Amino acid sequence: MKVIAVSHGSYSKGLVESTQMLVGEQENLVAYGLFPEQTVATLTEKLEAEIQNTKEGEEILFVSDLFHGSPFNAIVSLMEHHDIYHVTGINLPLMVEVMMGRYAGKSAEVIRAWLLEAAAGTVKDVRKLFEEVDEE
Repeated sequence: MKVIAVSHGSYSKGLVESTQMLVGEQENLVAYGLFPEQTVATLTEKLEAEIQNTKEGEEILFVSDLFHGSPFNAIVSLMEHHDIYHVTGINLPLMVEVMMGRYAGKSAEVIRAWLLEAAAGTVKDVRKLFEEVDEE
């Protein structure tokens, strides 16, 4: 499975680098960012080329930073013509889970479903956690 991270600016690159720092160097994990000097059409063309550069039969999972953002919209436009998976709102804990799921041989569909269930657990109110510990 190829995993393609897409974001505003360099967030996706940092996400990929941080993920690899935690789980090791990964193949078929790439990052694309949309920068102020670029157009959405330019980003879409790059993503299209990445799809075309994927082995026949290999699943593709896109992860993007922001629902309804321009990178999100670029990926959605490609979904009309390609059988790809797309999860938005990605963060580092979820990205690590993507890699672990891929390593375990899980399909993009299984990983996608799990990410949706796990997402809420990746954001914590630390102050509240400390208050709960103090109450015990």
